[in-house]
Amino acid sequence: MEKPVFTPGDAVIIRASSQEPDTMTIQRLRVQHVRNLSAIDIEPHPQLNILYGENASGKTSLLEAIHLLSATKSFRTHRIGRVIQYEQDKLAVFGQIQSGRFSHKIGIERSKKTTEIRIDGESVNQASIPARHLPLQLITPQVNSLLEQGPKMRRRFLDWGVFHVKHDYLNDWRAFHRVLQQRNASLRQKLPKSQVCAWDKALLEAAHKITQSREDYITALSPLLAEYSLTLFGQTPELTYQPGWSQDQTLEASLQAGFSRDMERGFTASGPHRAELMLKFHGVPAQDVLSRGQLKLCISAMQLAQVAHLGQERSQTCIILVDDLAAELDQSRRQALVQLLIQTGAQVFITVTEAGLLAIPPDQGHKMFHVEQGAIAEKPR
Repeated sequence: MEKPVFTPGDAVIIRASSQEPDTMTIQRLRVQHVRNLSAIDIEPHPQLNILYGENASGKTSLLEAIHLLSATKSFRTHRIGRVIQYEQDKLAVFGQIQSGRFSHKIGIERSKKTTEIRIDGESVNQASIPARHLPLQLITPQVNSLLEQGPKMRRRFLDWGVFHVKHDYLNDWRAFHRVLQQRNASLRQKLPKSQVCAWDKALLEAAHKITQSREDYITALSPLLAEYSLTLFGQTPELTYQPGWSQDQTLEASLQAGFSRDMERGFTASGPHRAELMLKFHGVPAQDVLSRGQLKLCISAMQLAQVAHLGQERSQTCIILVDDLAAELDQSRRQALVQLLIQTGAQVFITVTEAGLLAIPPDQGHKMFHVEQGAIAEKPR
């Protein structure tokens, strides 16, 4: 069963969309024993932060630490032991977070066996809770996998957006997967058809809610995606959604028609857990027609659209992490992407190998941090 990376916030004031969204910022960040970062204590700029230094200096490790603060896990590996510094028992990340008039202190400690999470001094036992206070978007050199790999990646992208703007979505998602597990267990046990299909009513109800929420989200996201894509590389994609069963019939009919197949395989083959989000240009999948640089810009446009939609619906920005922004992009594309990142109003962290790779507008507030052998020093502008 897929697990959500992020879940919706519960400490946000909903305001009219005409108002500027509350800026989500990390005011202070402390990191201990994350890879080669021994002891880091910085106060990031609320808008733009540039981390520069040679490869393997620790730039990506700092982004990884911020990701840990939100998701309690790394975006580079599932093995936390590889993230904990050599000869250390555990890592720790602390962040002081500000969003509008709300302030939170988040602390994460992880060993190979345990995870400890503290929010405003109180221990919590759900790994999803920090993300309620610190939603973030991540753009890395591996971002192309969103379109190049299977539909699971795209469902996760879609669910991230819906989780953050629709309060009931997480409950609907969990309800669907609970029923799906029960139906699949009945199939594996080869129970009579009547007992397997006894789960169908609840499955259909939850599936309808998930599908409607996803389709509504795509309808709202599409014009934003078109605008960002046109700005970044001059093309407008077609964003379509397949719900996870043939659109020529209802899900109920699909479950009935596929019962023998499901019984043979031991799992339910129709439903929103099999949905697909497709991005096409002139009817051709994006991954089949775009260059790697264009794919990076296309996916960046998808993520920027999500940031903009979050601001419209929840009057809230998020944190944006961009690792090796210059990779596969020429200078003009780099500057276009940087400008759009700035225009989101989000707090942005960007890594590059050389400080001069990005031309920052002279009136743009920002901080420069030089990273060398796991040490980070703020440099004068």
